[in-house]
Amino acid sequence: MMSSTFDRRSFLTHSAATIGGIAMAGTVVDGLLAGVAGAATGVNLGKPRRGGTLTIGTISDVPNYHIFNGSQGKMDASGFCVANALYDPLFVMSHNGRVALPMLALSATPSANYTVWTIALRQGVAFSNGDPLNADIVVANWAAANADPTVGLAIKPIIASVTKVDSHTVKYNLVIPYSSFPIVLAEQQISYMAHPTSFSPTFAGTPIGTGPFMVKSWQVGIEAQLVRNPTYWKADAHNRRLPYLSKLNFKTIADDNARNQALQTGGVDMIVTENGAAIANLKKIKNITYHTDANDPRDPSVNCLIVNTTGTMNQYFAWAGQFAAAIGLPGALTYLLKGQVPPTQVQMGDWLGTLGAVDPSSLTWNTKLKPVLNDVTIRQACAMAINRNTYWKVVDGGVGVVSDGIYKKTSRFYKNPGYPAYNPTKAKALVAAYKSKNNLSSVGFVLDFVSGNSAAQKAFGFLQQQLAAVGITVTPRPLVQSTLINNVIYGTYDCATWNQFGGVDPSLNYVWFNSFSATAPLASGGLGMADLPAGTQIAGAVNFAHQGDPLIEQSMLTALASPPNSAAQRAAWQKVNSQFAKDIPYLWLDTLVTAFAARKNVQNWISGTAGDGTTRCLSPDGGSARWDQIWKS
Repeated sequence: MMSSTFDRRSFLTHSAATIGGIAMAGTVVDGLLAGVAGAATGVNLGKPRRGGTLTIGTISDVPNYHIFNGSQGKMDASGFCVANALYDPLFVMSHNGRVALPMLALSATPSANYTVWTIALRQGVAFSNGDPLNADIVVANWAAANADPTVGLAIKPIIASVTKVDSHTVKYNLVIPYSSFPIVLAEQQISYMAHPTSFSPTFAGTPIGTGPFMVKSWQVGIEAQLVRNPTYWKADAHNRRLPYLSKLNFKTIADDNARNQALQTGGVDMIVTENGAAIANLKKIKNITYHTDANDPRDPSVNCLIVNTTGTMNQYFAWAGQFAAAIGLPGALTYLLKGQVPPTQVQMGDWLGTLGAVDPSSLTWNTKLKPVLNDVTIRQACAMAINRNTYWKVVDGGVGVVSDGIYKKTSRFYKNPGYPAYNPTKAKALVAAYKSKNNLSSVGFVLDFVSGNSAAQKAFGFLQQQLAAVGITVTPRPLVQSTLINNVIYGTYDCATWNQFGGVDPSLNYVWFNSFSATAPLASGGLGMADLPAGTQIAGAVNFAHQGDPLIEQSMLTALASPPNSAAQRAAWQKVNSQFAKDIPYLWLDTLVTAFAARKNVQNWISGTAGDGTTRCLSPDGGSARWDQIWKS
C-alpha cells in the first residue's frame, strides 16, 4: 500500500452504564470475549510469565524524542505504538469501538448542549519521576498543544480552553457542541498526558509519562529502548502489578520486506505494517500469528489522492497573514484584531492572491499558472479514469477493500454515496469538453508521492497510465515524506498520494473537513471578509484539500450536536460522505489496512484492558497497541 503520509491523529459499546458516551467509573462489562471473532489470536488469559524483553519492528521513528508527547509530537502509526508504552491516555475505546472507557480519567459529564465536558481524574497516579498526575498537569498539556504550531491548528476549531475545577477535575470548554468528545480524549494524540517539563523549548531530557515503561535510551531512526516503570499504577484482574515485561525495544525498520524478514528470523518479536504486499506475505511465515484491522469496529484509513480543489495555497494561512510576503499583502486578520475593516485589496489577496499550480517544468509552485483540478469536471474525470478495483488488486495485492468514501460498507454510517464509477469513455468526454471550453490543447497536473519507496512508485505508474488513457498528463514529483506533507499543509501542491480518515467515529475527522464563512464576522464564527462574494467558504487550516462546502460544514455540525448513535447523527454523517462524492476533494482508492504480527511465544497482545484491569478495550486500535499485559512464554 502507499507509504503512510499524514496520520489523521498527528500533526485520532458494551453494556456498561454510560453518560454521554463514556462508561461510568466503577462499572464492569461482562462477557467481553463472548462471540468475538478471532478472539483466540493474541489472547492468553493464563498465568503470565514475568520479565523478558519484547522487540517490536516499527515503520518509522520520530524526528525528535525530546518533544515526543501528545501536545507537541507528530504521531503516525509507529508513534502511537511508542506513545502507548510511555504514556497513558485519559480514556481508551471499548472493544466494540462505541464507548470511551476510563483510564487516567474516570468519567466525563457533558453540559446540556455538549459544549462543556467535566472530566474527573483518577487519583493516586504518578509519573515515572514520582510527580503526581493532577488537574494542573491536564491544563498544562492542553496549553502546550494549543500553542504548538501544528497540533494547535487541529484542536483550535474544537477546544476553546481547559480549566481547573479542583485538584482532580477539569473542564474542557468547546468551541462547538460535540456529543462524542470523550472519543477525542481516547483516540487523538492529545489524550496522552506528559510531564510538563518536556514542553519547554530547551528541554533535552527523555519523555516522562505515567505509562508502563520508561525511556532507557533512544537513537532516533534506529532503536528506542524502554524499561519497566516500577511504580506503574495499573494492575490486572488478579491484582498483579503491571507491566509483565521488563523491557521493550522499538526498532525502526523502514523497509516492509526487511521488517517481515526480521520477524521470520527472530530478529524482532513483533511488527506493525501497513503495506498490502507485506501483509499478504504474513501468511507464508511460520510460527507467527497476525491480526489486521480490516474487520475491526473502526473504519481503516483510506488510500486516496488528495486534491487541491481550489488551486490555491492555504487560504486560511493567507487570512492569518502567514503568506504576507508571497502575496505582497498582510492578512485580513491583522486588521480584524484591531477592530478595523480589512481593505478590499487585502481580502481579495487572501482569496485570489494565492491562486496557482505546480509548474511541471520546475516542479515549484507558480502563482502565474492556471490550476486544473479546481474544476470539478476534471476531478470527476479523474475519478472515472481510475479503475479502483484493478488498483486494489495490482498495487495493493487485494488486501483491504475498494473504497468509495470515508466509511467501509459494514460501518453503521455507510450509505452508498454515489461515488463516480469507472467509466473511461465518459472521463474522456469530460476532458474534451474542458479543453474546448478553455481553449486548451492539453490538460495535466503534477502528482506528488513519496520518493525512494517502490510501492509508491508502482502506485504512481499505475495512476499515470490510467489518467493518460483519458487525456490527462500527470507529471511525477517524488518527494521525501516530510516535504510532501509540508507542501500539502501549505497548499503548494496539485495532487498527492495520501492516507487518512480512519477511526472509530467520524467525528474525529471534523477538523480535516471543516470550513468557515469568509464573509461572516469573527464573532459569529466567520472570517470577517465582507467584501468577498456572498457564500464564499474558506477551508480550515488543516482542511488540506481546501474543500469549502457549506452543506458539508452544516452536516458535520448537526452530527456533532446530535446524541451519540442517534438517527440524526447517522444521517448527517452519511450526507457528508455523499457530498464528497459530488465535490471529489479526494480520489478514493482502497482501505489502508494495519496489521500487527507476532511470534508465537508472544502472549496476550490482543487483550488490552481499560483502567480497571478487567474491561477489555480495543487493542490493537489502528496503529495503537497496549503493552502492559503482554508477556512471553
